[in-house]
Amino acid sequence: MLRRHAKRAGERGQILVMFAFSMLFLIVGMIAVAVDLSQLYETRVRLQNAAEQASTAGANQVNYVAAERGQASLLPSFASACSGAGDAFSGVARSTTCTNPEGTDEVIATVTTQAAVAMPLPLLGGTFTITTTFTAAPVVGGLTPVG
Repeated sequence: MLRRHAKRAGERGQILVMFAFSMLFLIVGMIAVAVDLSQLYETRVRLQNAAEQASTAGANQVNYVAAERGQASLLPSFASACSGAGDAFSGVARSTTCTNPEGTDEVIATVTTQAAVAMPLPLLGGTFTITTTFTAAPVVGGLTPVG
């Protein structure tokens, strides 16, 4: 009986070492996930700002002659102004789509990009599609018509 106890005396405290190493890996993994999620959030905020800038640039392309007649109208250049502003602001080329709903003077800008994030957990890793949308309408009151 003493021999069995003497053998175990050299193994005492081994679980503490294994627990310390497992906690170290757990903490490093949690930090990696937090960094990846913060990058996704930062990308989404950047794209939302790009959508706001794009729709505002497109809404500034007002046909003031038609606006004076009470007709909601944008210049044909609104799409290129909107797309160019969105792509420049987001830093993602050819990702901005701008539309003008029929019969309105609103501009809807949608900015889409693929964000590849290598998560340490296989179930969460991969590529995420981030889409942001913003709608802007021009302010035409008190401005002199062009043309």
